[in-house]
Amino acid sequence: MVFHEEESLVQANERVDFFKREKIQLIQSSDFFNMSADAILLADFIQLPNKRHFRYIDLCSGNGVIPLLLSVRTQQKLYGIELQSELVDMAQRSVALNGLTDQVEIFQGDVNQIDLSYWREMDIISCNPPYFLVDENTTIHHKTPHAIARHELYLTLDQWVSQASRMLKTKGKLFLVHRPNRLDDLTETLLKYRFSIHRIKFVYPKPQSQANMVLIEAIYQGGRHGVKIEPPIVVHQEDNSYTPEMMDVYYG
Repeated sequence: MVFHEEESLVQANERVDFFKREKIQLIQSSDFFNMSADAILLADFIQLPNKRHFRYIDLCSGNGVIPLLLSVRTQQKLYGIELQSELVDMAQRSVALNGLTDQVEIFQGDVNQIDLSYWREMDIISCNPPYFLVDENTTIHHKTPHAIARHELYLTLDQWVSQASRMLKTKGKLFLVHRPNRLDDLTETLLKYRFSIHRIKFVYPKPQSQANMVLIEAIYQGGRHGVKIEPPIVVHQEDNSYTPEMMDVYYG
């Protein structure tokens, strides 16, 4: 879908994707790790407060897709922090393309070095972090944008959960998406930093497949009152078409 604003905001090596349900445009480039279903499902999983004012930030924001998708559900200011400056530039142009510069702000920064004198007492944090561990047997190109987005080169699980615990107010909520094979690490790390796990939702690529994503809502210093395992979501039917649930997420 082509919009007249693209001429000045979209570069030659980029494209604009359109989210029909939210009516949001997103600039993407094959030179970088593109948004995928995990970010869309995380945005759909996040529950925003009903109160008039709340503070929210998205860690590892990439091209800003999660704050952009959430912008249609609230009038509150939404922030995102991303390490890679090229992705920040792309996200900022997406914000402008949607006319959301007064509501959504994506800034460049390292989660490990975020200014805790300002970014504290947050109500909600979301994170679609790097999933993969790095060890001596891992073969990756350490400086490529794709590797930075996918592997724990500059930000480990322990680091971003630790920072989230410093940034959230008591009973503030952390929403995240990760891989099920890291669920033991996730649980251990969340408990270490005084999070209680409140909701879990598994995502399956097809009906007979093993889960390949897990969505988690955790509450900082929330006390342990039982974990809710929500009904799973299956992305594709056996013929590779989207399931009705995913059709609703994408198209409404």
